[in-house]
Amino acid sequence: MEQKRIWAFGGGKGGVGKSFVAGNLGILLAQSGYNVILADLDLGGANMHTWLGVNSPMKGISEFIGREVHNIKKLLIPTDIPGLSLISGAKDGVEIANLKHTQKRRFISALRRLDADYIVIDLGAGTAYNTVDFFLLADSQVMIVIPEPTSIENAYRFIKNSFFRQIFHNSQNFGLKSVVTPILRKDNPHNVNTPKELIDYFNKLGGRATVFIEEQIHSFIPKMILNQVRTERDQMVGPAMKKACLKYFNLDVKFMGHIAYDESIRKSVLERQPLAAAYPDCVPIKQLNKICANLLKDEKEFAGNNNILSKLAL
Repeated sequence: MEQKRIWAFGGGKGGVGKSFVAGNLGILLAQSGYNVILADLDLGGANMHTWLGVNSPMKGISEFIGREVHNIKKLLIPTDIPGLSLISGAKDGVEIANLKHTQKRRFISALRRLDADYIVIDLGAGTAYNTVDFFLLADSQVMIVIPEPTSIENAYRFIKNSFFRQIFHNSQNFGLKSVVTPILRKDNPHNVNTPKELIDYFNKLGGRATVFIEEQIHSFIPKMILNQVRTERDQMVGPAMKKACLKYFNLDVKFMGHIAYDESIRKSVLERQPLAAAYPDCVPIKQLNKICANLLKDEKEFAGNNNILSKLAL
């Protein structure tokens, strides 16, 4: 690979299986011959080491953020999976609850300097700025959703907040921060509450605002995986959410596939063994292999399209 890639896994709700999906995809990438690092960024609730059967680490992200550890390589923990290393999460969420954006960028930059093909980030639940910012700083942004009303509702909120947060961060480069800041307030005077309304507002402004919003739409294409699927009706939730995002948000969300609920998943958790290692032939792993292939294919297509656009711009 020419450049290492960062995949971030997030979502609006806890208990949807972010660690399960991120961890097993990391293992499948390693089994395919890639050098992979799993980074546990569930700040305050880090448990990836337990899931991998690794003893509680002495140092993790907290120590790097707090500059107790200056070289991020010292945080790498080997696992029993060839080609897979782990960076443990924060032990105390309070001390890094209010990270500055410069600190987040510093951490991501440090990750990019590590010797790896793929860095897979497991994020915490919810739409806190820490979670959303790390999600946006990744190359591939993947949401995990389960076919339940609360998860679906929170996923829509996560998409909206992530898009608004991206607009906020990138507006300064276009000299539009003074325009964006009042719009993103809850009591905004322009009655802008959804990504679609935000897009329409910028298009009405015209000029550089239109160029800006078109660029943001092009760069914000989160991916979605549907987990804990039990019925055929459940399977329809992913494609239905993709259509709804396009219709009501004017945003393209790519559906990568679904994972069936299976008793082997619970067994692997109780046994402290990753599913991909303990039950490699089970249905969920076969589905995860397809999802992994879809993610890799989508990445190549996106890179190819960007190269074409770059040449056209020249």
